[in-house]
Amino acid sequence: MIITNTHLRIISVVLAICLWLYIVTGEFQEISLYVPVKLTNIPEGSVAVTDENLINVMAKGPKFLVNNKQFNKVQIAIDVSRITSGTKSVYINPEDVQMPAGIEVTNIHPKTIDVTVDTLVKKQMKVAPTFVGEPMPGYKVGSVVIKPDTVEINAATSKIKGLRSIETMPVNLSGKKDPITYSIGLKFYEGIQKTTPEFVEVFVMFKEDIQQKTFHEIEVSPLGLQRGLTANVLTDFSLTVSGRSDLLNEQTIANVLNPHIDLSDVDSGGVYKRTVVFNDSKILKVLDVKPAKVRVEVQ
Repeated sequence: MIITNTHLRIISVVLAICLWLYIVTGEFQEISLYVPVKLTNIPEGSVAVTDENLINVMAKGPKFLVNNKQFNKVQIAIDVSRITSGTKSVYINPEDVQMPAGIEVTNIHPKTIDVTVDTLVKKQMKVAPTFVGEPMPGYKVGSVVIKPDTVEINAATSKIKGLRSIETMPVNLSGKKDPITYSIGLKFYEGIQKTTPEFVEVFVMFKEDIQQKTFHEIEVSPLGLQRGLTANVLTDFSLTVSGRSDLLNEQTIANVLNPHIDLSDVDSGGVYKRTVVFNDSKILKVLDVKPAKVRVEVQ
């Protein structure tokens, strides 16, 4: 059987009508998207920016279209060629949303956005590091080197007025004590169109966090006491030491410094005065003791 061109045309029309009927009468599905704003036709030598970079768009369409269409290229195109220098409120029409064919825009939020058109300026800007997290206990940031320490920005003149530096994205210091190097981007600033370069190197060196602290009512151990005798320290003893911050605690003082008095020359009961002595230590330094001598009762 031979199918003529006329038959093919009839079949095509029938299929098209069936498809149209399916679309019109088929099940619809609603979707919610966050759509980026693209500012177009920016005048030469100017820059255009908006506070609202993502717009919530509600749309609907036949279920089979919604499930099979790709929406990652959807955007809102705003023509700024007719905006004079300054800020203007722009209404977003459904037609501004570049949605795939067959998908209808049902709602836009917000419906208006402020668009600023300003003179484009090039400027050298200092780079400032930002950090998150805390180094390993007992350590702190020693030095920070940024290369390069300045970048060139292309920006809207009014938006960077008063801006003295550009911050990096946060550098994570959590649990660190050894030198680290990060290649990291710069924080987003409204009105800055471009930075050159886009990334900087951040070198961070750490050092021990040396502090001093005073401890009160420190336990003092009597040593060298002859058999059959007991001793009781009667004086409250205070001690000021310096060292790495994570080591400044009573347990480390007891284990490392071991505050004690020598009673090896005592052979009978009574009340004595003795100087508190300490073990030698490279990690803790004794700065002050009060009192200079403690009273001890021997029985």
